[in-house]
Amino acid sequence: NSLPVGFPYFRTEPKTKAVEIDHTALLVCDARGNPDPTITWYKDNQPVDINNKRYTVLRSGSLQISTSTEEDGGKYECVAENSVGTAFSILVSLYVRVRRVPPRFSMAPDPVYEVMPGENLNISCVAVGSPMPYVQWKKGPAEDMTDNLITKNVLALVDIQQSANYTCQAQSTLGLVTQDVQVKVQALPRPPSSLQISDITATSVRITWNYNVNPGDISYYVIQYKPRNADRDYAEISGLVTKFYTVIGLTPFTEYEFHVLAVNKIGRGAPSEPAYVTTGETNSGGGSKPGSSPRNVHVRPLSSSTMVIQWDEPITPNGQITGYKLYYTTNPSLPIQSWKSQPVQDNKLTTISDLTPHTIYTIRVQAYTGIGPGPLSDPVKVKTQQGVPSQPTSLQPAHVTATEIELRWTRPSHQGENIISYELYWNETSTGKFEQKTIPEGEGYTLKDLHPNSVYNLWLAAKSQRGEGATTAPISVRTKQSTPGAPPNDIRAVAQDSESILVEWSPPLEHKQHGDITYYKLMYVNNSRHDSDATVIPINSPDDRDYTIKDLKKWTEYRVWMLAGTIVGDGVKSKPIQVRTDEDG
Repeated sequence: NSLPVGFPYFRTEPKTKAVEIDHTALLVCDARGNPDPTITWYKDNQPVDINNKRYTVLRSGSLQISTSTEEDGGKYECVAENSVGTAFSILVSLYVRVRRVPPRFSMAPDPVYEVMPGENLNISCVAVGSPMPYVQWKKGPAEDMTDNLITKNVLALVDIQQSANYTCQAQSTLGLVTQDVQVKVQALPRPPSSLQISDITATSVRITWNYNVNPGDISYYVIQYKPRNADRDYAEISGLVTKFYTVIGLTPFTEYEFHVLAVNKIGRGAPSEPAYVTTGETNSGGGSKPGSSPRNVHVRPLSSSTMVIQWDEPITPNGQITGYKLYYTTNPSLPIQSWKSQPVQDNKLTTISDLTPHTIYTIRVQAYTGIGPGPLSDPVKVKTQQGVPSQPTSLQPAHVTATEIELRWTRPSHQGENIISYELYWNETSTGKFEQKTIPEGEGYTLKDLHPNSVYNLWLAAKSQRGEGATTAPISVRTKQSTPGAPPNDIRAVAQDSESILVEWSPPLEHKQHGDITYYKLMYVNNSRHDSDATVIPINSPDDRDYTIKDLKKWTEYRVWMLAGTIVGDGVKSKPIQVRTDEDG
């Protein structure tokens, strides 16, 4: 009541306040007086720096502090001053709360990344906290891969060739957090190990193996097997997800070779070391004869009356081979019961004596088990003449075209004296014409100038200075089709009326067809025009023998010609026939 009239007074004074760091603080001050007072703010007994853009004195007199920092904390007072006097508010405190949050990952990398060799990879790592953490990538325990960056860091890997372990770490004054990452380069799986074979029967075995790896790293396993030393591809059992399997359908008393390989997303790994096993014999109640004939039968003359024969046991013996029987004859057309024979025990080599000199003999061998005989071997021929080569083997076509046959064979196992040449014999089955040619020493020859789509019988003998040896068994080879060598036969064209022409024909002569006729083409053109202007009519039925050309001009001369075709293409064109359409009545 003793204050002068108009002296400043506070309707609202500031109050102690707490604010979060980085938030806006408002200290309220509302003063009145006459005249209106001017408001000034003090912090810790010093005037507030209004030039700081974060500080604003509002029209009401309140102090607004934007984006608070720890330095904004302190004791504040509001001062109201006019011409009458100066009033001071109560002294209040502003507390700036600093949030203290340890670092954590807001976007953690995956624990495992799988990549292909040579691939690139970017791995992001994001962490938060208060204060904001620094993020860095390391390889192993100590190798820095990136700089320290606030909040986010990206590990960029280029042309990855090897698997490696990396760590993303986020660190602040409140602690350290880490995330381990494994980058795995996919590679072909290693071979399985420790192949074991058990439960052996005549037709089946059980195979087991080891493979220490995470189950998800392997897609499946593959078993490969075949008879040992057999010249054939492996049979395969694929898609196995266990580490054991029973293989069935095997041949009795046969030595087999087994491999196991693993498959992953990349592909097939290398096969394991082989495991060998011989299947059991069939028992007497359900026994079996040999399932195949003796192999690699070789014959060579020792003199003009003696020869030696050697062979290998059957691929499919179906049991213990107890012996062999050798058959021989000079007339292979006779039934086998009429051939001379000689038993052989505990051996795969024998000699035959008292033979007729300078004569070609045919030899076959048969294997026996305790159950009975197996099939006979393929016939092998030999001539009883010392110094003469034995029979070439494996005569077969290597490449066939329409006019050529490339032959391959294996030299005789017994060459006598040195081979100087071969005699090649052949005939064409359609004509029966027999031909013969002396060809150079070697293991191949190409027979040329043959007829397309024709069957040829071919056989071969080796020659030395002493003479010609036994020939191979004939093989039949068909040459490939070609384009017809002649046009359709007996082509006739006659006018049917003033606007149409009937064309009739027969197929090309058979020896000129060079394959199966699959279509015809009929061409016609106004006789005043060039052949290139001709209309082509395809006739896709090879059984058709006539065709009517329609919508022609009246009383006009046309040229008509034809060709036949095979799957290879068009044949020879016929000579043009000139024919004139009729007049109108």
